[in-house]
Amino acid sequence: FLKIFMITALTALFVLISLGLVVTVPVALATPGEWENSKDTFTKGFQAWVGLVLIIAAADGISSSL
Repeated sequence: FLKIFMITALTALFVLISLGLVVTVPVALATPGEWENSKDTFTKGFQAWVGLVLIIAAADGISSSL
């Protein structure tokens, strides 16, 4: 039960980060000067997104092999 909850919670966090990036990145790119000001924040968001993909894949692989 705990494994399923963990994967579900990670997937929910992944979806929330994805929605946040889908909304904020185009706005930042369309606003003059905004991308330069917040590039580091978006880079951290992209890194968290990729990290969650890897963590979810690993958690799913581990839970399905047990």
